[in-house]
Amino acid sequence: MALTDAITTMNLNDLVEFDRDARLVRKKIFQSEIIVSEIVCYEPGQFTKTHVHPNQDEIFLCLEGKGIITFAGGDNVPIEQGSVVFVPKGTEHGVDTVARERLVLVFTKGPGLPNPSRKKSSA
Repeated sequence: MALTDAITTMNLNDLVEFDRDARLVRKKIFQSEIIVSEIVCYEPGQFTKTHVHPNQDEIFLCLEGKGIITFAGGDNVPIEQGSVVFVPKGTEHGVDTVARERLVLVFTKGPGLPNPSRKKSSA
């Protein structure tokens, strides 16, 4: 098998889509046992409520617009095109838009899919 058979490529601009009537538009980019990556497109006023990933670190990359990575304890982080934010596992976080600004984020988190061949310890 050639290396190129195992590589996936795409243009993220082809995935950008907005829907005023939806909560947001979210599309999977890649997923493996190690990572999952998705693109999320927000109209002004759309958001992702605060939540926690107990076992996944997460990286946000802002492709377009302006927004805020929100945290339960405050210290919210404003983001704009080109911003990258690392959120460690166990950190309660969310995403919010700012007035009149669309927002396009790519997030990557790991681990991705659980490995079904991995046996749980009975200890």
